[in-house]
Amino acid sequence: MPINAYVRVDGEEVNDALKAFKRKVEREGLIREMKKYTFYEKPTEARRRKKLKAKRKQLKLLNKMRRLQG
Repeated sequence: MPINAYVRVDGEEVNDALKAFKRKVEREGLIREMKKYTFYEKPTEARRRKKLKAKRKQLKLLNKMRRLQG
């Protein structure tokens, strides 16, 4: 699975270009995607992870609603 990210450097400092590259990679989710496919994940582990993610999302939404109401 090829993953590409490009940052054009036109008269910029190397550090600035590196920061831009890191932001772009993070924004596009390339690191997360690479980690996801690096190791095999059992179907039960995938279901468990998705379930926990959904639970956290619900709790976050519930807390947000409570803050807005009270």
